[in-house]
Amino acid sequence: MMIPLIRVRILLLPLALLICGSLSAQAVLTDIRFIPPTFFVGDHVELSISFDLDGPMAIEVPETLPESDWVEIRDIFVETDDQSVTVIIAFTPFAAGTRTLPPMELGALLLKDIKVPTYSILQNTHDGVRSLRGQLLMPGTRLAVALILSLMAMAPFLGYGLFRILWNWFKKSRQLYRTGRPARRLRRLMKNLNAVVGSKTASLWYYELTEGLRTYLSARVGHDCQSATTVEISEMPEFLGKDTPQLRLLDVLQEGDMVKFAGRFADDRSLHKTLDKVNSAVQEWEKINAQL
Repeated sequence: MMIPLIRVRILLLPLALLICGSLSAQAVLTDIRFIPPTFFVGDHVELSISFDLDGPMAIEVPETLPESDWVEIRDIFVETDDQSVTVIIAFTPFAAGTRTLPPMELGALLLKDIKVPTYSILQNTHDGVRSLRGQLLMPGTRLAVALILSLMAMAPFLGYGLFRILWNWFKKSRQLYRTGRPARRLRRLMKNLNAVVGSKTASLWYYELTEGLRTYLSARVGHDCQSATTVEISEMPEFLGKDTPQLRLLDVLQEGDMVKFAGRFADDRSLHKTLDKVNSAVQEWEKINAQL
């Protein structure tokens, strides 16, 4: 059943003439071969077509492989350099006899009328009418069915795992949002107070700042700092350390009391310094809470 090499050359002669004509003498066919030289229905085959190039040519593999009802084109490779190009077509035939591959456009190179001689191991072994055969399965059908059934079996577990991941992420995001809400409120207040420095009296300015600061401290330490006096706040366990963000915020409350109730003078510069002090302490405290 070996096909002579000269017969392969004759079958592919129209291809050689067509390609050379369509390339306007830019490529010369030098070699055509099937690997293996003789193949049967269902075999994996590679067709190698080599050309010599007279000049540069834009050759590329198509994004979509050609399709046919008698052959499966598995892949197309292009090996090229400055003077030659080799096109390798990997395919599997499913019908015996000499048939033509679908046209293939590889950039500036157009391949068509490629004859493929396929043999059958059952050729000339049966006489008369053969019995009907069942429908053939395309390659990979059994594997695809097995994968689909496996995914269907694992779907409940995968769905539950995905739900747990998304739920945990939602709870964590919600907790982070709630945790950062007091700081965001205080920063908005400080931004507004920074805009009205010089246009509002120092006592009223400190009144708004300390009220917002007491709300922030209540959320952070878990005690009622809004109705408590500054002295009562200083006696809380969270304010008994040394050089902590809480103590620096407590100093701002004490400064506010002196301006509001003792009439201490506060110019615009001191108000800006107070805002910087609060912002620095809040940033440090939020960073410590995030690490915990």
